[in-house]
Amino acid sequence: MSAEVDEIIPVSRGGSATDLRNLQKTHRCCNQLKSDKSLAWARQASQGKSALKPTAIPFKTSDW
Repeated sequence: MSAEVDEIIPVSRGGSATDLRNLQKTHRCCNQLKSDKSLAWARQASQGKSALKPTAIPFKTSDW
């Protein structure tokens, strides 16, 4: 449950690792689950719901 910094939009999907508006604090286990997917996808996966394909979920500013 240690803290890490996560990119809201992953660098691999065009996000910035240096823009403070694209960074958030997260638990290490949550960050590993999210990986390079969207926050919405990670929330569904953590609740055991059938998660959509990660590519089917667009990154929106409303997810932040």
